[in-house]
Amino acid sequence: MKRPAAAPNNGGSGKAMVNADDLPDEIVQPLVQLGRALMPHARAHRDGRLDEHEEGVLAAWRAAAPAVLEAVLQVATTGLEHNARPSTARCPGCQQRRGVQSQRGRQVQTRLGPIRLRRWWHHCWTCSRGWSPPDQALRLAPYQQTSTGLAHWQAALGAVTTFREAARLLSELAGVHVASETLRTQAERIGTELEGHQRAVMAYVEEAHEVPDAEHDPAPGMLVVETDGVMVRYRDRHLDGVLVEGDWHEVKLGLVGGWRDGQLRTPSYVAAREAAPAFARRLGTEAARRGALDVTEWHPWDGTPAQLRSVVVLGDGAKWIWEHVATLFGGERTEVVDWYHASEHVWTVAKALHGDDTPETKAWAKAGLDRLWHSGPKPLLNWFDATQPVTTAAVSVLKRERGYFSTNAARMQYPSLRDQQLPIGSGAVESSARHLVQQRMKRAGSRWSDLGARAILDLRCHLLSGRLLGSVA
Repeated sequence: MKRPAAAPNNGGSGKAMVNADDLPDEIVQPLVQLGRALMPHARAHRDGRLDEHEEGVLAAWRAAAPAVLEAVLQVATTGLEHNARPSTARCPGCQQRRGVQSQRGRQVQTRLGPIRLRRWWHHCWTCSRGWSPPDQALRLAPYQQTSTGLAHWQAALGAVTTFREAARLLSELAGVHVASETLRTQAERIGTELEGHQRAVMAYVEEAHEVPDAEHDPAPGMLVVETDGVMVRYRDRHLDGVLVEGDWHEVKLGLVGGWRDGQLRTPSYVAAREAAPAFARRLGTEAARRGALDVTEWHPWDGTPAQLRSVVVLGDGAKWIWEHVATLFGGERTEVVDWYHASEHVWTVAKALHGDDTPETKAWAKAGLDRLWHSGPKPLLNWFDATQPVTTAAVSVLKRERGYFSTNAARMQYPSLRDQQLPIGSGAVESSARHLVQQRMKRAGSRWSDLGARAILDLRCHLLSGRLLGSVA
């Protein structure tokens, strides 16, 4: 038996030193080639600028990176070694050992560029299936041409900007060249996977009345739920053989976060073009993820054994919000019509009474807002009752807006809400409508298919909620 080599003297640092002679030749050779490629650059740019060296080294690395990755895979994957010999392998179906049928090549586009693999291919005549153990080890699906990491890059860029621009950025920043259509396909595929995962979580929550442990991400402080809508242009489509022209449709947007020290913390998002009951399920599931089903206190003797977290539901006063979203949270909820939308309705009355932009309009609106801010809706409603409009149109507007404030009076107790330090503005979801939906979905000339819009919305919500693509897709 050969005696093990003596440990090298490392000066007492406790760290083992690597002998270059011990490195596998598969890895050494591409690194040597990289070094040889860099030497002419170094000689040609003696005392050159930093940006010149950056560009030269980056170009050399990009050219060498695929070979380096191939070398690492050869060393790290059974069956890809340089001197690998064919052997039997168990069939994934019947578990019988089968011999090698042939050696096949495979190309995969990665974040380091395209790589080529030569691996043994097995075939089971009983199950009529073929497989390669290295493919299984590397988690490469049949016909997969793009690595998971690169697909995530493509999806993330496609969620941020147009597919053409995303492909250009990927080429410029990473040196990876893909067609814009390929990038679109990957973005839509991963977005669709996110949608499928979301629906699976929704079904689990509805059945189990709890959130899977891996999905639980409670927000700090008091839970806040806000919702709004934004219009997006969709493409023409065929419905039952009839061409339906593309039109503007509302995408509903929901935000869930924590309210602490007068600020919204760690918001997360959902968005979809769907009917109010379906969207309420989606938003309710996100609220459950963020802690809406967490028990804060137990009262086993008074008939209400569990007390859930308090939730503030903020909206613009639309009926569907209170009927479909707020009711998800039972008695542990506070409903609030956000101040901005309530203010808009006061201004609507002022303009109907005194014109669009007159001193009387501004004075009337200011007086109405002061009443609402300092004393709540009751003094404002009394003022409405004491107002005598002079036109039929103004009578109609006053009647309609009085109904709005009367219906939502319990949701407009702004002095009490401020005393409790509760949020009264939905500025966060209003801002989200712009940066989450409009910045990507409402570019000049944009028209979306149902599939494409849903996938990109799911991607943007997932990423802007601070979640990693690798955790799901």
